[in-house]
Amino acid sequence: MEINWIEWFGYISSFVVLISLTMSSIIKLRWINLIGAIMFSIFGFMINSYPTGTLNLGIAFIDLYYLYKIYMRKEEFSMVKANFDSDYFKYFINFNRKEIDEQYNTLSETSDYKAYYYLRNNNISGVMIGRALDNDTFFIELDYVTKEFRDFKIGKYFLGENRIKLLLKGYSILKARANSKHHAQYLEKIGFKKVGDDTNEYIKTI
Repeated sequence: MEINWIEWFGYISSFVVLISLTMSSIIKLRWINLIGAIMFSIFGFMINSYPTGTLNLGIAFIDLYYLYKIYMRKEEFSMVKANFDSDYFKYFINFNRKEIDEQYNTLSETSDYKAYYYLRNNNISGVMIGRALDNDTFFIELDYVTKEFRDFKIGKYFLGENRIKLLLKGYSILKARANSKHHAQYLEKIGFKKVGDDTNEYIKTI
């Protein structure tokens, strides 16, 4: 039985487009949809279905246009001190409790903790909780960003480009503990260095 590779290419193209629609991140959706649209456009021209090829080529250009707007858009970032006793802080933590507990160890109660909201374009997009280990070192217990804002921009802005130094005045060293392989990759991407080979602790000088 001869395999019809063109037909299978069409199936794969359709599947890529379908997968793109399951993405919660608009950036991932646009990138995967772009790939699927290009593939489906090629498929359309291969089978001489010019309306199909032209339509999907147009979709690819639309994806490129919006990706350009996303990457060229000037975004505003800020951090605001959070109050552990505020109703909103409790709501935010409880609303995201399941995911926070999956990614981080449960925080023990202590008055030494400081908490900050991450704001992106005036939207609360995450929270950072930490404590001072000494006069120079700040340990990040929780660095949580909600799903729709997980594109590394917040981490790079605050923790990767030393802007955190303006907020945590007096500290010159940041420490964090990687609780998963994904978290370790995130810390390395924003400039943290692993402390030894047999540890999950990371450090960054600011």
